[in-house]
Amino acid sequence: MIGPQILIVAIFIVFVIAFVVTMLFANAQTSKLIDVNMKLAESQRTLLSQNKTQSDLLEKLDEQNVSQRQELDELCKRLSGQQDKVTELFLQAHEHRQKIKTTQDMTDEELMAWLDERMDDTRLYTTPTLSLRDIAKAFGLTQTRLRLLFKNHEKYAGLGNYLTEKRLLLACELMRDNPGWTIEAVAKDAGFLTRRTFQEVVKSHFGLTPTQFRQTLNSN
Repeated sequence: MIGPQILIVAIFIVFVIAFVVTMLFANAQTSKLIDVNMKLAESQRTLLSQNKTQSDLLEKLDEQNVSQRQELDELCKRLSGQQDKVTELFLQAHEHRQKIKTTQDMTDEELMAWLDERMDDTRLYTTPTLSLRDIAKAFGLTQTRLRLLFKNHEKYAGLGNYLTEKRLLLACELMRDNPGWTIEAVAKDAGFLTRRTFQEVVKSHFGLTPTQFRQTLNSN
């Protein structure tokens, strides 16, 4: 039979072993818990960092949106101001057009003055072969209206007389202002087809040759 002392020792040993095993198991569980807690803490720090980054990004986006909205508002104000100016200019142009007579609404006297001004501005009459059709096309008129305008005019009674007068007046200016020019140069620049035609026109109007007429101009 086992003595009481041996039994007590055996129980003590078993108790110690059980205690040690329990402690080891507890330490292992504690280590696992610590690792889990550390991982959780790291995850929380990562999430906090990500949240902060997202928060900063959202804040920057908000700032950009505010800036863009301000720029858009400013652009809209500018466009609105420009639109008002365009509208004002359009109304002014429309009012101006209403005040201006079209060539169709003009009397013969008004149309002749209008045409004469544009002929002087463009010096279209210096084209030697200028025709009624050319003038009508240049100024947006009909040939019929032009033909009747010159035919019924008490002074010209036709396009030919009108062109001759315009060319002759220009030739007088050229001879007066350019004493060194030849008669051929004056005739050509004034729109006469040939020197002979120019001589005949000057002779019929002044009873002088172009050279004699130039001398008269220079003497005055």
